[in-house]
Amino acid sequence: MKKHIIPIFLSILMPFSMILGACSGSNESSGTVSESESTAESKEESANESFAPSDSSSESPNEESTIPIKPNEPIVRPEGYPTLCGSFMQPSAFKDYSKDKLVSHLQTMYDVGIDVLVLQWSFETQGSTVISTFYESSFDSSDRSLAIDESGKNFLDNLLSAAEQVGVKVFVGLNENAEWWVKGVDDKNWLAKQAELGIKGASQIYEKYKEKYPNALHGWYFVFEFYNMQATPAQLKHASYLLNLYRDGLYQISPEMPMMLSPFISSIGAAPAETGRLWKSIFANTNFRKGDIFCCQDSVGAGHITIDRLDDYYKAIKDAIDTKEELTFWANNENFTQSTWTTAPLDRFVEQLEISDKYVEAHITFAYSHYQHPDMNKTGYHLAYKHYYENGSIPESTLSAPTVEYSSKNDGVEVAISGSISNSDNTLMGVNLYKDGELCDFLDFSGNYGKESYKFLFNDTNATGSGTVKYSVCGVDYYGNDGEAYEFSVDYKAKNGRNIALGKSYTLTFPPEANYPDENGITLTDGKLGQATYSDTAWAGFLGKPEIIVDLGSKQDNIYAIELSTLGGGSAGVFAPTGISVYASDDGKNFTNISNHSFDADAGPDLQKLFTRSILLDGSISARYIKLVVTTNQSWIFIDEVNIYAE
Repeated sequence: MKKHIIPIFLSILMPFSMILGACSGSNESSGTVSESESTAESKEESANESFAPSDSSSESPNEESTIPIKPNEPIVRPEGYPTLCGSFMQPSAFKDYSKDKLVSHLQTMYDVGIDVLVLQWSFETQGSTVISTFYESSFDSSDRSLAIDESGKNFLDNLLSAAEQVGVKVFVGLNENAEWWVKGVDDKNWLAKQAELGIKGASQIYEKYKEKYPNALHGWYFVFEFYNMQATPAQLKHASYLLNLYRDGLYQISPEMPMMLSPFISSIGAAPAETGRLWKSIFANTNFRKGDIFCCQDSVGAGHITIDRLDDYYKAIKDAIDTKEELTFWANNENFTQSTWTTAPLDRFVEQLEISDKYVEAHITFAYSHYQHPDMNKTGYHLAYKHYYENGSIPESTLSAPTVEYSSKNDGVEVAISGSISNSDNTLMGVNLYKDGELCDFLDFSGNYGKESYKFLFNDTNATGSGTVKYSVCGVDYYGNDGEAYEFSVDYKAKNGRNIALGKSYTLTFPPEANYPDENGITLTDGKLGQATYSDTAWAGFLGKPEIIVDLGSKQDNIYAIELSTLGGGSAGVFAPTGISVYASDDGKNFTNISNHSFDADAGPDLQKLFTRSILLDGSISARYIKLVVTTNQSWIFIDEVNIYAE
């Protein structure tokens, strides 16, 4: 849940404890916040700006609200199906909200059963100093950075005041430190210093706000996130050491307040049984108190795991928690898709709730405040969840078929599809394009909620060969349902030539990432196609801009097309390339630019799918060496084959 930062696979390179963004921080980020990452998701980019509040006026602390105080009735949640009781919130997105706007924000969530808020952090540290605070702190000069940012110092007071008024219980996170994602639990001195600063901050917060807001200031949140990576005995001991430093220190300050932690799970970490063993080892040496909450990030939104693996991990973690009677088990169900920093359709989110509900006592999410709240321009998602909360069901789609026009050129190799679609009942989230039954592209309209209709444009390329392609275009609603489809077919006929790159050698300007290697230096020309999953060893995974130089062995004539077989769809930050530049050479040193081709951005909604990026050259060429420079404006590039065709 870090400031929505960290990608998935990068975590493999990190020590036992790691961050996930919103969840990755697995919960880490906020609604669109993000530092996207690199791991089949990486590359950090701060996006707190995208959470900019519409009300920038910040009240002074203790100022009386102009909203009348109407005590809320206690929430009576529906029975028979799982619903949320809580949400995370990252302070940077809301620090300029007035008290009244925070009241309104919390009330909107209270109306759908959310009366628990986890403030992910209340101050930030770097090294051994505090660099920013979201409350009026009293750290002494030795603990403060010379350039400490106190622009949000009124926020926690306003938030707790609003929560007291609405009837929301707040778990306050203490110090967030980005160094965690590098250091993990290996540096014991660093861990001790973070705990020292965290406990100092907690003492200030308790003294300043507990008597003032006795119901709202309810618990503490342990900010640093662990995950189920294989760990050494020393790392396991250090994990317990850090937890004890915080838990024992907080108990001395506020024995009545529980502590919550929210580790994340990953299917590339330890298997379920080993995950259970790791947590049992940590629990055996940690001084939890009665009422403390282990709130597991399910990591579906961050892409660390697929839904079909969740049950086994929840069961293993539940078995571990049953060995620690002080702990209560909650689920942190992620309601976003990290690869695109968008909100998940409701059907996926409800499936996450249902799987975890067999094992946990309550559900919170990273993060309703950021990904489902109208304040974040997520009105459609909020209304969809509200319907589910009140009815326990996901309705069928009412979307009518779009109006579509299409055209093709180059004997059907290139296809342009355009049209418009009605949004009569305001349930339209976007438009899906299917190709031979597989999702090919997606356009997201959720950020422009409430229009009567929307226009769309898709461009597609068909592979070398001949045949008929069947297309289907339909709207998709916030519940995850496809509407009525418009279907059509396109006949195509491209040149049927020889793939002269098959089995040929090549060089790379830089290697793939270690977790997705080019095995034996033949992955890209061995003729082996990957399945629609980045774990298939047929793929080589790159971060950056791969350059591939294929040696055809001798000068070849009548080269007319290039194909790149890639993976995309947005899952775990893997997107199809947006550009390919082609160069030719006779000597492997002096290259001439032959073609620069751009493709529509891959906007797949967290769905792994296969792409073929095809380029028909403007006339045939002769060359021994072909260089391809492959680019993306997003994150990972996965390639299994480079095909070069000649007549």
